[in-house]
Amino acid sequence: MHNLLERHSDDALESLSQGLVVSPETLESHLHVGNLFRRRGDIEKAIHIHQDLLGRAGEDATLVSQVRLELARDFIAGGLLGSAEELLDELVHLQGEPISLEALDEQRLICEREKDWPRAIELAARLVPSRPELSAALANYYCELAQDKGRTGDRSAMQELLREACRVDRHCVRAMLMRLDCELWRHDHPAAIATMGELARDAKAFVGEIVPLLRRYDALGVPVVSEFLRGLAESEEVPPVILAVLAETEDDEVARQWRDSLLQRVEQHPSWQGIGEYLDVAGRDDKKLTVIEKIAPIIIGLYRTMPRYRCGKCGFAGRELHWQCPSCHAWNALRPVISPL
Repeated sequence: MHNLLERHSDDALESLSQGLVVSPETLESHLHVGNLFRRRGDIEKAIHIHQDLLGRAGEDATLVSQVRLELARDFIAGGLLGSAEELLDELVHLQGEPISLEALDEQRLICEREKDWPRAIELAARLVPSRPELSAALANYYCELAQDKGRTGDRSAMQELLREACRVDRHCVRAMLMRLDCELWRHDHPAAIATMGELARDAKAFVGEIVPLLRRYDALGVPVVSEFLRGLAESEEVPPVILAVLAETEDDEVARQWRDSLLQRVEQHPSWQGIGEYLDVAGRDDKKLTVIEKIAPIIIGLYRTMPRYRCGKCGFAGRELHWQCPSCHAWNALRPVISPL
């Protein structure tokens, strides 16, 4: 039925909605017509249909609540957040009704949109017991608030919020990386080693993200950090950037061994990332000049324009790591891209 509705013109859909009797049996079709207009971007018509439907819903509390929820979603889509929140507040107070949780979730999304992180945390915490999948969003709200505290220099509050993020979602990669940032900032290298070990154990795909942080705080030359990286490099799953860093920071003879290890890794597991890292490192070796040096800058240039992260939900790709996808707005959906040849 819904597939057939989607093929109709706007005028036909509106006429159908006006001519169809409102009842529990036809409510879904009515709502679907309004939602179709909303998805097509005609917010004004969606609001008109749902407001008309509200006037025809009679005294049936369930029908009225469902129409109000869709009308609130129309208002949200149209940027009329104040009008939406008035409707949602009424629905949230319907304690024990499933629709109250749906309304609460819409309020959470409004707070997310407005970057009202304290309120988003409050709402998400109320939803998590019935919707455990929201733990990832809640952890990211704590991270957003921690990031705000970091910008103002309140590192103590920042670290406390990161602890909350990890409590809510102990596998939150963002919280672990931000915690690592704090530990390197205060030169607490033993704690940093522990956090990097946690990342290597629980989030192997993101291990390469430690390198920019180590560079930022000049920690690559710290003996315990170098020792940790050497241990990490023994794993077959280590990203090429770790081998490249060792080839860059070790003494000449040892560095050459790491370059050979990187080349071997690229030969066994070919990827554009591996090739780019190898050519970049090999280009610094004055004793190893070959004809490939002419093509290397081109290949490296191409590699540096390739997407580094891709959203597992909608396919969005880019070179920056976004914890919330800019396209579909899912949290923790972007993963590092390992591009095979």
